Amino acid sequence: MQSLTFGPLGGHGSISGRSPLPFVTLRETRFDYSSATPFYIEGNFQVSHPTLRAMALASLVAIVGCHRQADAPGDAPSNLQVDPGEGRVTVRWDQQPGLTYWIFFQAGASVTAAAPGVPLIFDVQSPRVVAGLANLANDTQYAFVMNATNQDSKAGPSTPVVLGSTRLAGKIWTPGAPLAPQNLNGVALATVVVSGIGTSRLVAVGDAGTLLAGDLNYTSTNPPGVTAWTQATSVPTGFVSDLSAVTSDSSQFIALGTDGSIVTSADGNIWTSKAPIPNNSTRMNSLAFGLSASGTAIYVAVGDGGKIFTSTDLVTWTTVVPLTGSALYNVSFPKDTFVATGAGGALLTSTDGSNWTVQNSTVSTALRGTAFGTGSTAAGASYVVVGDAGTILTSPDGTTWNLTILSPPLSLRGIAFGSRFVAVGQGSTVAYSDDTSNWLQAPSNSGDLAAIIPTPAMYVAVGASGANAVSK
Repeated sequence: MQSLTFGPLGGHGSISGRSPLPFVTLRETRFDYSSATPFYIEGNFQVSHPTLRAMALASLVAIVGCHRQADAPGDAPSNLQVDPGEGRVTVRWDQQPGLTYWIFFQAGASVTAAAPGVPLIFDVQSPRVVAGLANLANDTQYAFVMNATNQDSKAGPSTPVVLGSTRLAGKIWTPGAPLAPQNLNGVALATVVVSGIGTSRLVAVGDAGTLLAGDLNYTSTNPPGVTAWTQATSVPTGFVSDLSAVTSDSSQFIALGTDGSIVTSADGNIWTSKAPIPNNSTRMNSLAFGLSASGTAIYVAVGDGGKIFTSTDLVTWTTVVPLTGSALYNVSFPKDTFVATGAGGALLTSTDGSNWTVQNSTVSTALRGTAFGTGSTAAGASYVVVGDAGTILTSPDGTTWNLTILSPPLSLRGIAFGSRFVAVGQGSTVAYSDDTSNWLQAPSNSGDLAAIIPTPAMYVAVGASGANAVSK
């Protein structure tokens, strides 16, 4: 049972035939309060004013009694900070042991603790994510204030109001310390089971058999974005292949070696070998997982010389007759279609991984990565392909492509879509767009980046010499 102290409201209560209560401590009942409005899913136990009245009445009947009320804290919570985020903010303060902390917030420039209708979150620990906030391309401002109770005491003093805003991820980046001396070439996200609990885990792969895993942690600042990056605990004996890519399906991570080797892991820590791709010493560059129109799971790997291989079980690999002699650098499954890109403007599409169509990209520069999304503005859904010399191609259907050149012309290596399109590449700079036509650039301060992946309310990118950075 979790104690719920309505200290910030103060006051007393009474029931016919009983002496007035000097203070009331409510206890969590595990009832479904989903009909109360507003109700915020973030929080150990969150109440609004209408909910409070209903809970107070029920709890007063159940746990009437008299006791001595503890002294309220003498000081307001100190060092209150509100960090902006996508549809959420992170609230931080200097937490003291033995106190119960309350957060009050609302849109705008002001808020009063315990005022009727003001949403609150209680029994919080620093740092605390407050999610479910409005999130548009334009920032939405919120006002926050905190106080604390001591056991069953009334509320102590409130902090000054602190303002915070929401913002779309992709513009502001935080670099982490290098994860390894080797280049990191790919990153994937999947939900794995740890001690019976589903956990969002990232895996980054790179040269010399580098395999790193980290549990997604939105509030972590060192390292940013994950609780910790750790080396794989078990790999096949003698495995040192350069890993060019990693992806995930519904049950495992799959990593590709430039020599055609395949290793898989259910948790990102213990890796086993699968049947290698019969690539005849051809360098392999990228791996994707997707579903055919009939729902069949398909793995597609691409490499130099236009080589394409497919598998439905990671045991038997089938060679696809090459349609181009150009090296293929990337394959992805952004939306119902595999897209392969490569040298000399090579651009191929397939709905099943076996039958491919050569598209006219209209460019001769190397193409490196593909994403699909709707953007955060009213722009229609589009495929976006990025490549060398600032090349950006967009298409509503994967057939007709329009060209944009970044200025200055950064060489882009990867692109992802979360709430907007975000591309990374050489020179420690990223480019982002809400409509696929207008692109802005921002520093990552991390070094060259090779791969990027969207996570809830955050992007994670990795690159040369262990470079890594997050944006939220």
